[in-house]
Amino acid sequence: MSSSLTMGRITSSSSSLKTKTKNSFVVKKKTTTTTMNFINNNINTVRLRKKRYNFSTSFNPATAALHTTNNNNNNNNNIHTINTTTHSTSFFDVSTSSMQQQNRRRGRMSSKTNAAASSDEPPQKKVTESKPRLPAMDSMRFFLIGYIAIGHFIACATRDPLLLKMLSQVNVVVGAFFVLSGYVAAYTASELNKYEHTEKRFLPTKVAYTIQRVMGYYPLYFATQILFMPVFLIADVTYNGWAKSALHAGLTFSLSQAWFPSHAELWNAPTWFLSALTFAFVVLPYALPSIAKLKRKGLQRLFVKLILLTCLVKFAYCYDVSGFAFFEGTMPPKTHPSWMFWNSVRFSPLFSTIDVLIGAVSARLVMIDGVEKVNFDSVLQKPVIPLLLMIGLIVGRGYSIVSMSDAIARSIFVPLFAWFTMNIHRETVSSSPRASQFSISSVLSWKPLTYLGAISFPIYILHGPIGQIFYKRVVANKIFGFVFTSKPEFFPVWIGIVLVSAAIVNDVFLKNKKVQELSKNVSNSLVSLSISE
Repeated sequence: MSSSLTMGRITSSSSSLKTKTKNSFVVKKKTTTTTMNFINNNINTVRLRKKRYNFSTSFNPATAALHTTNNNNNNNNNIHTINTTTHSTSFFDVSTSSMQQQNRRRGRMSSKTNAAASSDEPPQKKVTESKPRLPAMDSMRFFLIGYIAIGHFIACATRDPLLLKMLSQVNVVVGAFFVLSGYVAAYTASELNKYEHTEKRFLPTKVAYTIQRVMGYYPLYFATQILFMPVFLIADVTYNGWAKSALHAGLTFSLSQAWFPSHAELWNAPTWFLSALTFAFVVLPYALPSIAKLKRKGLQRLFVKLILLTCLVKFAYCYDVSGFAFFEGTMPPKTHPSWMFWNSVRFSPLFSTIDVLIGAVSARLVMIDGVEKVNFDSVLQKPVIPLLLMIGLIVGRGYSIVSMSDAIARSIFVPLFAWFTMNIHRETVSSSPRASQFSISSVLSWKPLTYLGAISFPIYILHGPIGQIFYKRVVANKIFGFVFTSKPEFFPVWIGIVLVSAAIVNDVFLKNKKVQELSKNVSNSLVSLSISE
């Protein structure tokens, strides 16, 4: 009995041992299987991520985790929603931490270290150098628009030959307006101290860039055409009838009037500029990326080529009409040998785009100063030099000291203004205390001037229609029974009306959040439509 009990214990112990051993083996087997499955899953995940992100280097779990995190975040966003003022940054525009970069270069970071780094270190976005604001540009815009607005109606206020010649050189000065537009476009759509464009400005398509830029000025343009349509139709229907007036309305609202030399100044005459600028904004998304890649020598060569091209166009016109000494600003159209030819030169969107590209190249020449040093102590870097030359050109033509046509004068004025703008830009960002206190840029940055710059676009849009009410014969006679050209003292009143109206429109319309939201929604819809097509 004792023996059997002992044997039973032995048998029981043996069975228990076998069971424990078996269970232990099963546990170990399960653990091993689980571990292998975990490893295989990680390997598959690694391969999938490597394939997805096209890593050219060895796999880095920290980088993969960084991309995955950003990818998940971006999946929650609607990629078709485009903001007219801000753009979401692509999740590829990020870099790993400095520790990861250093270890990757050395090639000694283990996968375990990488995994720890990915969990411990927050993702870092790609560092881009911030661009300083250039308030002087706003003031420059005001002076340009102010001169152009007065020049359009100065003949209604005076018959003095000197004043007329001094203030009627609008065809010359408008070239600077195109240059400034191209300068600002390049400054906002390319990188500072880098040879690359700002890719997010052209997303999701290049067409989106054009739509967003045009929608920056079209709402006020459209509203003004609607508001003053009765004024415009009084003259248009009187001289052309309803059928042609309807066609002219189509050209006006589609911003295509500048392509028609005889009808470029339809309805709100000064807005032919926006028609030409719209075409330039069609070209810019294709030109700016290439311009942004150029280094200083390439930019300088392109600048010279563009200047020569615009000079060739103006020279050809003057040669064909024997008009090198014409003063088109005060010249009656009937005395001109080919007014149509002149209109095709001064209104052409193609030729205006050349001036816009000159402005874009000028901006890039300054934006790469940080990587290609410039001698800022040179007298050529002082804004006063090109400013005096521009004033000298206008005054010299006014006093008949310089005898040249508006076309040739514009070919000279455009590069001078580009030079002036570059020097103002450099002076604005200069670290010299003396330059910041006693400079043209500091004067142009004066707050009252920058405010006038802020309302300069409403001034530009409104001065034409308001001027027609008082000075266009068929309109003024119908409204007042007389034309205000008989009252020269009214001219300052007209200027005051334009300024006050511009300030009101700026506060009530341009700053209105509902208008901004509507403009944004229309822009988004047009962009989505362009993508679907």
